Amino acid sequence: MSIGFEFELAEASRKLVDRILFVKPGEEVVITADSGSDWSVVSATAQAVKLAGGKPLVLWFNMARGVAMEAEKDIAVRSIRAALMEADVWIEFNRSWLLYSTIYEDVMKKGKTRYLILVGMTADMMVRLIGRVNLDVLFEFQKRLASIISRSHDFELKTAEGTSMVFKNDPSRPVLVEGEVAGPGDYALVGQVDWAPLEDSINGVFVVDGSIYPPEGLGVLRRPVRIYIEKGKITGIEGGREAEMFKTWLSKFNDPRMYNVAHIALGCNPNAKLTGNILEDERVWGAVDWGFGSQAPTYKGKLGLASSHTDALALGATLIADGEYVLKDGEYVHPDLRELVKELKE
Repeated sequence: MSIGFEFELAEASRKLVDRILFVKPGEEVVITADSGSDWSVVSATAQAVKLAGGKPLVLWFNMARGVAMEAEKDIAVRSIRAALMEADVWIEFNRSWLLYSTIYEDVMKKGKTRYLILVGMTADMMVRLIGRVNLDVLFEFQKRLASIISRSHDFELKTAEGTSMVFKNDPSRPVLVEGEVAGPGDYALVGQVDWAPLEDSINGVFVVDGSIYPPEGLGVLRRPVRIYIEKGKITGIEGGREAEMFKTWLSKFNDPRMYNVAHIALGCNPNAKLTGNILEDERVWGAVDWGFGSQAPTYKGKLGLASSHTDALALGATLIADGEYVLKDGEYVHPDLRELVKELKE
């Protein structure tokens, strides 16, 4: 890694610590990482915490086989839980995520910790997705997008590959502006707006032409996978070898909750690209992601946790809210967003 890139990573880490997580002097910040993590990111972030006056603690452990509850079979669960339960801030860089694990559930129930999921973050991603983004403009864009979604009730989702879905919103449920950390709770990387529609209202076919993760063997797809959904549950999966891999992975849990539709997310980070790393893929501009399995309590839905969680995304989406275009062929076209689109993509 060049000296110039080290400087850029240092700058991105300070933006993460100071402008996203708002680390205060004396706060204890636990950073979790596994053997699949980018150590340069972990080190730069720990240094940024120290420079902000915080007290960094890095927990480094082996990469688990699987994610969420499945990951707990391979790691030192009791020790990791003990450290995180008292943390003011938890930054998760480990590739096999603990989001939706029993560790995550216990930490969130205690209600003390600001948790930010940055699983699989690399130095290149940190620089592009945080360091080189105008956070003020992106946060304003996300707030306006969230406002549009919040005041809308009936949605239609389409893609050129054949996605055709309808669903409805519950106005009492939050629309999350990711990366905007306001207090204890769980948060994700900037560049995404997500929420849980009324589960029973979600119907149609979702054609995944971007990526699916997990299982580990999928990532960026060579061939689209068609997911059929009725009343918020997967009823069928088609699409050749990759579809069969996905079906096999879901069925291995022997858990009907894995077929629940947990949330939808809209990608809006101007520097995100499709790489197979789901953290970045979900934030590709104009992409739509559906999550299946565990549903975080932050969404205020009715599903709760399952054995695991998976995400699948389609590119170039068209989203219509109460008859008005929000997205059209992967571009944000709503009048409330147009001026900010220009600023973000300059």
